[in-house]
Amino acid sequence: MAEAPAVPLPDHEDATTRHLVRVAGWAVMLLGGVIGVLLMFDDPVQPARVALNLVAGLVGGSALWLARQQRWTQAAHLLVWGVWVSVSLVAARNGGVNGPNLLNYPVIIVLAGWLLGARATLTLVGLTALLFLGFIWADIQGMFKPVQVANRVAGAVYLAGILVLTAAATLLSRRNYMSRVQEAQQTATNLAASEAALRKLLRAVEQSPESIVITDLKEDIEYVNDAFVRRTGYERDEVVGKASADYSSNGLAPAQRDGLRATLARGESWAGEQVNRRKDGAEIAEAVVVAPIRQPDGHISHYVELKQDVTERKRAAQEIHRLAHFDSLTSLPNRFTLMERLSALQGRAGRPPTTQHALLLLDLDRFTTFNDARGSEMGDRLLCAVALRLSEILPPQGLLVRVAGDEFAVVLHGLGADASLAGRRALAFAEKLQTALLRPLHLQDNGTEEAQLGASVGITLYPQSANDVAHDALRRAGTALHRAKQAGGGRAAFFEQGMGEAAEQRFRVERELRQAIGAGELRLYLQSQVDVLGQITGAEVLVRWQHPRDGLVAPGVFIPVAEESDLIVSLGGWVLSHACALLAQPLFQERRLRLSVNLSARQFRQAGFVPQLRAMLAASGADPRLLTLEVTEGLVIDDFDDAVAKMGELAALGVDMSLDDFGTGYSSLAYLKRLPIQEIKIDRSFVRDAPTNADDGVLVEGILSVARHFGLRVVAEGVETRDQADFLSQRAPDIVYQGYLFGRPEPDTDWLARAALVGTATVEDEG
Repeated sequence: MAEAPAVPLPDHEDATTRHLVRVAGWAVMLLGGVIGVLLMFDDPVQPARVALNLVAGLVGGSALWLARQQRWTQAAHLLVWGVWVSVSLVAARNGGVNGPNLLNYPVIIVLAGWLLGARATLTLVGLTALLFLGFIWADIQGMFKPVQVANRVAGAVYLAGILVLTAAATLLSRRNYMSRVQEAQQTATNLAASEAALRKLLRAVEQSPESIVITDLKEDIEYVNDAFVRRTGYERDEVVGKASADYSSNGLAPAQRDGLRATLARGESWAGEQVNRRKDGAEIAEAVVVAPIRQPDGHISHYVELKQDVTERKRAAQEIHRLAHFDSLTSLPNRFTLMERLSALQGRAGRPPTTQHALLLLDLDRFTTFNDARGSEMGDRLLCAVALRLSEILPPQGLLVRVAGDEFAVVLHGLGADASLAGRRALAFAEKLQTALLRPLHLQDNGTEEAQLGASVGITLYPQSANDVAHDALRRAGTALHRAKQAGGGRAAFFEQGMGEAAEQRFRVERELRQAIGAGELRLYLQSQVDVLGQITGAEVLVRWQHPRDGLVAPGVFIPVAEESDLIVSLGGWVLSHACALLAQPLFQERRLRLSVNLSARQFRQAGFVPQLRAMLAASGADPRLLTLEVTEGLVIDDFDDAVAKMGELAALGVDMSLDDFGTGYSSLAYLKRLPIQEIKIDRSFVRDAPTNADDGVLVEGILSVARHFGLRVVAEGVETRDQADFLSQRAPDIVYQGYLFGRPEPDTDWLARAALVGTATVEDEG
């Protein structure tokens, strides 16, 4: 037999219904069983009544069994319809429509209402009405006979059970009613909270700083928030109902739109960037996320567009890129771009180059002088004019870069596999650059300001090997440029292998010299200065480097390197400090011997040079009147007023000043008369040929005459022969000699020991 279909119980009544099924099942089972048993003892001749009551008890027990199996719907149907049938049969047996029989049906109807729902209850009420009509008709026809209650105890139990069941149903109904009231109140509270949450969400969407657009599945706009209106300039009524592609996403490229639709068709979210257009045509860069909106059953009903304005961020990123790759003054690519281009031209590592490129470094000659004389603003204009002039002659595939200051770089592409031919082409272009810059450069729009500067160029080919890299190429070009500048400027120089080796040697010397100053590897040497009688009057302080690996390094190796870097200041400070300590020894104090110390331009121009020297003299206890500082004419001329001021401060300390290499520089008498100096040194180039060359002899006599006129001491350098000494002494009896004829440079300890024994310098063998 097929099982009756289950009728689902309402969720909010589930617990009450199940409780009612249990109570009604127990009541029916107990009432039917007890009454059936009582009737069996009192009226055994009425087996039908007994059986019907026992059946009712069986119905109640079966309903309880189904309830234990969690088959609540079947238990409810069995309980209601089984009891209804049993009660109807008992009513028919007991005489149809009468008081006791009618008491059963209200209870059954209440149970049906709570257990089976409205439809089943109406069905039961209808059947009950038809049954009552049948009972009435049968009673009119006299078909029922009066029936006396045979067992009063059974009747009392029956009535009590009816009352208990009715009361239970009523109480449960009331309980369920109160539960419904509470549920209704809770539902109202939940609805209010949901409404508040929805209002909050709506305010968040409306007040969001980002544009929010909702479209239907046809991509027609249904909603836009205030941010969209402000950002695009469109009013809501202008866009609602219109295609998103015309207003909200009109910046998407066709390929982007196809990708967007394919992603949404898969039910996924799409993210990307677009350059949308406002109502006034202005562009807006936006980061966009388009996501599907799903209903509770899972189907997609709308799409939402979330759009963030990234215009400023994109503009900032472009500015950062420009600053990182381009020069802010000339708008040319910068050094970073140069290195990127050279790296791109390197080719595959480990493979020989198939074509040659060229790197040219260009440096303006005398730009520093122009900038100092005309000011930084005109200097900037000059650099911009140079950039424009060089851009005009740049090949289509070339790259022009401002490296730094007045230094530019040009990369020439694809000059061929033949290195010799590529070199000639690069050199020809370098000459073209120099010629272009020799034409006047206009610095004002009206043409009233012009400048004309030459340029030095360093050239190297790239790549020169399979392992050649950008930094090596830049180093080679820099070395070649340095050589061109040293040659006098206005030249183009190619890098040669020997130049690279020399640069590496200079770098090694600089690195090791920096360590040597603090490591105690420097040595003081002294070369005697004597009068015409051969008596020692003092010495010039020289420095030597006792290298732990290479031995004694000649000054010509490390002094130029020190002068090109900041090491000359440290080196000069070390020499000056040790010279002051040497002057403090008794030999110098007792015999009033002088020490001469060469000053570098960088050392002399330091703002704190004079206070530093004052501190050295005080710390050592040396007599400043025994110290002579030698400076060159070029140092004085470069900043004459500053030089004169410092010389005046030194003279106030008692320190003498000597003009070194006199006669090889400007030798202007106008400058000479204003300088607070006490000594001049005749350069060795004049002394060497003075006895045999009339021109040199005349120059020496002129220098001696100037010295006598200004009352200056004269020291002659490079005196190596007796003829030279005699020539000088005949014209200046008070002259001081310095040269190999009277002593070579020697360690300070050896010089001190010899000077302490004798007062006369040893004349060297001329042979």
